[in-house]
Amino acid sequence: MSLDTRHRLGISNDNAIDPIALVQSKGCLVWTPEDVPEFDLSHLTQLTVSDPDSWDAVTIKEGDCTVIVVNNTRPAPRQANTIMHEWAHLELKHKPSRVDEFENGLLLLSDYPKELEDEANWLSGAMLAPRDGLVNLRKRGLDDDQIAEAFGISSQLATWRLRMTGIDRQFNRRN
Repeated sequence: MSLDTRHRLGISNDNAIDPIALVQSKGCLVWTPEDVPEFDLSHLTQLTVSDPDSWDAVTIKEGDCTVIVVNNTRPAPRQANTIMHEWAHLELKHKPSRVDEFENGLLLLSDYPKELEDEANWLSGAMLAPRDGLVNLRKRGLDDDQIAEAFGISSQLATWRLRMTGIDRQFNRRN
């Protein structure tokens, strides 16, 4: 799925993908808390100043419109992974354990079972750093931090992908 999507978008396997452009190409919107209409200033302050570490994103649905509200106080690589993770839940048609419905008809999707979280983690990681691209960059001698920079992801995600896809084991056998 990730390679097909990258191919359709004209993005090679060893280049960074723009998560916002991808999500928008699928008909979804990506907002920051400041973009949310009529959002109470006290709530905005709570989410972005008082307690910005308590959340990464929230997905809201109203009819056919889906909006991912991302915490823009987080570092850019974390935002990229968060956006792709939320998109993965949508793409895989995951059903959340909990859906909060508000009086105005907005649906807040949250609390996915661990199995679905794992699937979303895997797909988002594959979209951001596909195995073929990781192999190409490792062959060129790039370390984890350089690979992370090339893909616009965190070093932790790059290391996780290299480990989980077996690339580091594959390269260690050759050395």
